[in-house]
Parts: sequence; C-alpha cells; structure tokens
Amino acid sequence: MQFHPMRAALALIVLFLAAVSTLPVASGGNDNAASSSKAGADAAAEVAAEDPLERALAKIQTQRKAIQDLEQRAANAEGLAKLAYDARLDKAWLDLFEEGVDFAGLVAKQDEAAADIAQSRQQAVDILGSHAEVARAVVGRLNSRIRVPEAELSAAEQAAAYTRLFAVLESVHRAYEVSVKSLELSRQFGLDVAAQEALLREQLADRAAQGSVLIEMATNDVAALRASVSAVPDDAELKAKVNVASDYVRNLALGLSAVLDVMDELEMDTASYHKQVLSATGEITTDVFDVSVFSDLLLGWGQSIWNVVIEDGPDLIFKLLLFVVIVYAFHKLSRVVEKMVAGALARSQLNLSELLRRMVISIVRNVIMILGILVALSQMGVSLGPLLAGVGVVGFIVGFALQDSLSNFASGVMILIYRPFDVGDVVEAAGVTGKVSHMSLVNTTVMTFDNQTIVLPNNKIWGDVIRNVTAQTLRRVDLVFGVSYSDDVAKTEQVLQEIVTSHDKVLDDPPPVVKLHELADSSVNFIVRPWVNKDDYWDVYWDITRAVKMRFDEEGISIPFPQRDVHLYPQSPASDMVGGG
Repeated sequence: MQFHPMRAALALIVLFLAAVSTLPVASGGNDNAASSSKAGADAAAEVAAEDPLERALAKIQTQRKAIQDLEQRAANAEGLAKLAYDARLDKAWLDLFEEGVDFAGLVAKQDEAAADIAQSRQQAVDILGSHAEVARAVVGRLNSRIRVPEAELSAAEQAAAYTRLFAVLESVHRAYEVSVKSLELSRQFGLDVAAQEALLREQLADRAAQGSVLIEMATNDVAALRASVSAVPDDAELKAKVNVASDYVRNLALGLSAVLDVMDELEMDTASYHKQVLSATGEITTDVFDVSVFSDLLLGWGQSIWNVVIEDGPDLIFKLLLFVVIVYAFHKLSRVVEKMVAGALARSQLNLSELLRRMVISIVRNVIMILGILVALSQMGVSLGPLLAGVGVVGFIVGFALQDSLSNFASGVMILIYRPFDVGDVVEAAGVTGKVSHMSLVNTTVMTFDNQTIVLPNNKIWGDVIRNVTAQTLRRVDLVFGVSYSDDVAKTEQVLQEIVTSHDKVLDDPPPVVKLHELADSSVNFIVRPWVNKDDYWDVYWDITRAVKMRFDEEGISIPFPQRDVHLYPQSPASDMVGGG
C-alpha cells in the first residue's frame, strides 16, 4: 500500500480533534452532578459560557463538527460544487488552526497570572504539539489549489482567475502568520519546536522563491504586452491585458512582501527579495533603510546610470551643446532685432507713446527667444505638438481665471494705440482728476493735486469719459467778473483789457477776449478769456484775478454781492377784523 503524507496528516488532525471533543467541559461538582436537575445543568452551562477557556474549547469543537460535515459533503459532490466545498474546507481548517493558537494564548495569559489551570495547560500543550502536522496539512491543501492563469485567456477571464489565485495566496500567508504565533507559544510552554521551525523556514523559503520567479515572469509578460500595444495601439484587448498584467505584478509583489514580513520575524535573509518588491511596486518602505537592501539599490541605480552614460552619454552631450548653441544664437539675434525695431520706431512718423514703444520692442525680443527655445527643444527630440497643446490648455484656464485682468490688458492696449493721454498729462477720468505718473497694460497711476496716488484699472478708464486737460499746447483761461449796475461799462471793459494785455504770459495770438457777457440779478458780468501756454494756466488765472480786485478798488469800480429788496405792506384795521372774524 502506498503511503500518502497528506492523508496521514489529516488522520492525525482528526485524532487530535476527537481527543479534544472528549475533554471535560467543566471541572466543578461531585460524582452526583450527572444526576442533577435541569436547572443545575443550565447554571453550570452558564458558568462555562462565562469562562473564556471553555468558550475557546467550545469553538474548537464546533469547528471540528463543521469540518466533518464539509468533508462528507465534499466527498459526495462533483464539479464546481466540489471545488466550492474544498475552498470552504480550506478556510475551516485554517480557522481551526487559528482557534487552537487563540486557546493556547489564553492559557498562557492565565498561566502568567498563576491561575490553577493545569488541565487547560495540558490541553494547550497537546494542541500546540500537533500544530506542526496541522500547519503542513493546511498549507499543503492551499498550495494544491494554486493555479496560475494561462496567457490564452481573455483579459476578463485572467482578472477573475487572478482574483481566485490571490484569495488562496492570502490564506497561505495567514497560515504562515498563525504558524509563527504557534512557535512563539510553543516556546513559552517549553516545547521543542526545532523541527517545526525548520519546516516553516523551508516553506517560507520555497514560497519566497516561487513568488520571486512569478514576479520576474509576470514583469517580462508586462514588457512584452506593452511592446505589442506600441505596435498595435488601437487594440483594446491588448491594453486591457496590460492593465491586468500590471495589477498581477503589483499583487504578487504585495503577497511576497507579506511572506517577507513573516520571514523577518524569523530573522531570515530577505534583502534580495525586498529589492525585487521595491522594483516591482515602486513604493519606498522602511525596508529600504536596511543596510543590505539600501546598498543593493545603490549599486543597481549606479550601474543603471553608468550604463546610460556609456550608451547614451555622447549623444546626450551633443544634444545639450546643440541646445545651448541654438538658444545663444537666438539670444544674439533678438538683441540685433531689438535695436533694429527701436531705430525704426524712432525714425518713423508714428506718434507712439514711450510705453507702447517699449512694449513693441519687448514683444519682438520675447517672440524671437520663444522661437529659439522651441527650435532647440525640437533638436533635443522633444515633441512640440503635445507641448503646444498643453500650453494652449493652460492658456485657456489662465485666461478664464484672469478674465478681469485680461479686460484691463485689452483696455491698456487700446489706450496705448489711441493715446487719449500720456505720462505727465493732467486728466479727468473715472471720477479722478490729477496728473498721470505711470502707465502699464493693466492700470494707470494718477497723482492728484493734493498729492494722493490713485491706481485706476484701465477698463474703468477706457469705459468712461476721458478728459485730457493738458493734451493741447495752448489753453484758454475763462474768468468772469461782475460789477455794479451803477458802474461805467466802457470804463470797466477798458480796465479789464489793460489788465489782460499787460500780463507777460498772455498770448497775443489768439487775442484775448473781454466782453460784457450778461446782465445778472445783482451784477453786470464781463467775461475775460486770455490764451496762454498750458504750463502758465494757473499763474495767469491767479495773477489776473488779483490784479482785477486791486485795479477795481483803485478805479472805484465796485464788485457787488447778491442783494434782495424786501417790501413791507401794513394791513388796514378792516383787514384785521376780517382776518380775525
């Protein structure tokens, strides 16, 4: 008869469970407890239910019965039903394995507290003593269900198969973690675990080696699939397979990382595997700070950089030199063109503002530099199509976000082109009067006559009435002087004419105007309108006003102030009587 190690291990587990099922559930009472009343039995059950050790044993017995039931059903099932029962059996065995460790952990805590648990301690020792075979059986069952999907499957079928595969691998990793806990507890109870630990180390080493090989094969498959996608970019199935294969590599690496965590607890050598996990996932973890892992990574990176320098270094250096030469040449060209444009604008008959002149020169220079950079990038092998598309998208987003600023910019351009005013002009715009001290494409700075600095957005100025006070070289000073109705009109007109013509800043051409303008309520008003240079406006205004007052006083010409005659009419007694009645 052929010997089957798996069947022998399962037979030992069944014997272990049968022994557990025969253990007494409670230790209290006397020999007559079996014949006690139903109420006494219920009370004992309640006491047992409150004991964590008894609850743990009860869970083990329940799990054993569940396993027996699943084994019977699996024996009578076929096809997919049998596969489903086998999967449930694997989980049930793993749960039983973990429940045994939990029970031993509870006993260890009670033992540390010096409780009287000699019987429970022996039960824990028996359970832990059988865990070597239990672990071998559980891991063997799980490994028998590991199936790597075939490459001929569709992307959807591969994704489903990978999901089932990683569910099994997760159970395997869980079994390893429980095995480590079982080893720790066995040492606490003084058991010899050398053989069990050696078996676990062997299983972990095999699992890590298999995972490493699978990752390497899957990585090569991903590279091959990506090459196929490059050749046939419109194949949706190929793209889906690339995504599925990439996820497969990542999940394999995560699974290997879980195995390595268990191996690290046993102080096994895992440096090379950690490096592979890092390369597959691209995630920096605390493992990278391990000296051996970090040194291997540095060596790998250094070798990669050196290979790039050896293979692509000369070509890269040539392209960098070509980039610098092209940018430098366009820089010199921009300077030459800048001087040419500046000279052309200076010689032209266009009446351009200084700001507009500088803006045109700057735009020409910057456009040439941008063209030079684009040409240099194209020589470096950079595709300009996606770059220009990206710039367009960014420009649209920025333009939408800065629409108010762009409105000011457009208004600034219109102001520069049509030049309703320039720096140094006195203007009245957007409700502000003052001297323009600074202009830009976004705003205009006005210095008021009381020395306040006001910054006006250009769209506010361009959208309103602009009054340029100093746009013309000549200005007319408008003055009005009133005299009394009793004064001599001809004499007054002669005096005003003499005052105006005697002022050295009043221009002869156009000639000043002195005329009787209106007969007002309280005065006869004369207008005085001399012409002056724009810079002499206020000097002439103030000088003539002062001179008129002084000369009128000398000539006896009065300057009336508003008067009103009030007439009172007394009422007659008859009127009083009528009003009082």
